[in-house]
Amino acid sequence: MALAAIACRMPSSLRFSLPVMDSALAMFARRSLQRLLDELKGKVSLEGRTKLAFEMDRQDASALGYEWELVLIYALSRVGSVDYEASFSGGTRRPDISFVSANRAARFVADVTTISDAGLDEQNPARIFSRSLHKLKRKSGLKGSLQHRIEAETQGPNYRNRKVRLKLPRISEMDWFLEQHVAPQFQRISDEKLATATFLISEPGIEFTITYNEKDCYSSSSHPSYTAAQSLKRNPVYAALKSKRDQLKKSGAADPLGIFLCDGGCTLLSRPGRQQMQFGLDEVIAEFFRQHTSIAFVVVLVFPPARVHPFEGVVKERRITGQIYSNPRAAVPVVAEAILALINQGFATLPAPTATPMEALNWIDRSAPYEGQSIGIITHGATMVKMSARKIQEVLAGRMTAQELFAEYTRPGGARDNPFERALKAGLTMVATQITQVPDCDDDLIEIAFGLPDPAIRKFKVD
Repeated sequence: MALAAIACRMPSSLRFSLPVMDSALAMFARRSLQRLLDELKGKVSLEGRTKLAFEMDRQDASALGYEWELVLIYALSRVGSVDYEASFSGGTRRPDISFVSANRAARFVADVTTISDAGLDEQNPARIFSRSLHKLKRKSGLKGSLQHRIEAETQGPNYRNRKVRLKLPRISEMDWFLEQHVAPQFQRISDEKLATATFLISEPGIEFTITYNEKDCYSSSSHPSYTAAQSLKRNPVYAALKSKRDQLKKSGAADPLGIFLCDGGCTLLSRPGRQQMQFGLDEVIAEFFRQHTSIAFVVVLVFPPARVHPFEGVVKERRITGQIYSNPRAAVPVVAEAILALINQGFATLPAPTATPMEALNWIDRSAPYEGQSIGIITHGATMVKMSARKIQEVLAGRMTAQELFAEYTRPGGARDNPFERALKAGLTMVATQITQVPDCDDDLIEIAFGLPDPAIRKFKVD
């Protein structure tokens, strides 16, 4: 892995990547996270490691933040000494990281924060609106597609202090509003047997247009971006920096202070440059440094945003990229290049990430307690099957049936194929099994080989 040193106003970054497994787990496999915890024994207190383990086991979005903390603490422990939530004389807050390099030439105190668009999503419930709208369409008996456009308004007194709000009902009022205003329109379309229809819903603070097409099977939605920074201060990044700055000042630490901003699904965090009529990450951090001299540096750790490839579809890169910003006005400055070299050296010891932060959050939300995801690939031919060892164990344990298992490997609308049933019908029995361990994945591969036609389960033959 590698990060690149950057100046405050002219940032640059060197992207780095690691090998990736073809399965989405938490950001790192649970086996990998356990190894990091084990190797921190003697370097981080039992209390600190116990807290990290407990928090990462929670089925909550906060688990991702503690995963980032563990990854950073481990990487830094490889190039120096790290204290987790150490106390300082006269301080009332305990910072996440207190670091001294192995040669004692570099030292700093820092907090780690994971930033997402969750707050903005709650204020602008476009996804909930879309789900509720399609649920109402199905309830109304309509079979076609929906295209909807949500309008927005800009709030704030001036260009430095404004944000976009989608003109939607509150989450608590969503279903009621759609029943009152959209359901009658759907009923009209059904009663009049309309092939196409477009209607506008406009109420105080609410405005959207819906188009129905009976012959189209692909729905779509559009709305202005509410995650783009319309203000240097009214955005998730500045708010997180300000909050961490306030906490670090209460730590009582005399060493240079820094903040690690980690990717939790924040649009602004992964867009350094300025967008049209919007502010970029570089400008937000520069404004923060202009206002606050107590913070010496900010490190940004993100996964590249998904991109659309003409032949591959949506491509998600499971690798961490980073940038380090140094504050030219810092009261206690640091040498960014020195910190950069240490972070690069420590990050080179990390396991491969197995999922993007958004994939990790989705998995945390729907996973069974304490379980990473199994390998979702099956390979089979005439005489062998290679697949998830955990899935086979779940079938034998009675958690799922064989039919349910192979339904997971079947494309929507396709015929279900059970290679074991196919082998039985061909008179083939299992003759060998082999387990291939996959250390940085939360599953292993089991390969089962079938032999020649076996008279135990087929007709006798005469040569």
